[in-house]
Amino acid sequence: MTTVTYRPAHRSVRWVWLWCVAYTSLTPGAARRRRREEMRSHLWESERAGLPAYAVVLAALRGAVHDATWAAARGLPALGRSFGTPTPYVVLAPLFPIEGWVVSALFVGRTQHIGERVGAVGGGVTLLVAGLVWALRRTMR
Repeated sequence: MTTVTYRPAHRSVRWVWLWCVAYTSLTPGAARRRRREEMRSHLWESERAGLPAYAVVLAALRGAVHDATWAAARGLPALGRSFGTPTPYVVLAPLFPIEGWVVSALFVGRTQHIGERVGAVGGGVTLLVAGLVWALRRTMR
């Protein structure tokens, strides 16, 4: 079976495939491709064996917790390693002023909320952390 030719016949089986795509999206490429190929194979075999769509969906629901823990076990270490680079800090820095603006709009006329102060200084602090991570990585080479 090739990956290009397979398309689930039933709508409910398509939902199972979409679940697979969703929970594998944050995992490293090789693990993601292996898991998706495995799922394509299972879905294809289920359709060829004549299993009703509800049986396939129930099997997917029973395995959802396992799927999520599998994805976390493979994706979280990679996510943690990414915070050893300056990129996520630079990406997150603009969100702090936006958060401060939203919180200040929600608390008009009330006492100051801590989110306003975090929003005011968080972006600069995050950029400072990005600079420190960059400098540390540069000196460790």
